[in-house]
Amino acid sequence: MKFILILHLCSLLNQTCPGAMYPREVYPSHFDCAVAGYTQAKELIEKMPKNVVNQQKLAIKFECKELQSS
Repeated sequence: MKFILILHLCSLLNQTCPGAMYPREVYPSHFDCAVAGYTQAKELIEKMPKNVVNQQKLAIKFECKELQSS
């Protein structure tokens, strides 16, 4: 099984997660995808202006989707 990572930028203030980001990498296991999700979420939130994160109560949600084999 292979997995892709999907990242969602969410506003906890508005209870919305508009748009998604799809990094191009394919992961060989759910574990590898989950670790990458936490790592990339941390990196993304740290790059954002602190005041914007605080005002909008931003958070990164992620999911690991299993690719269907053909």
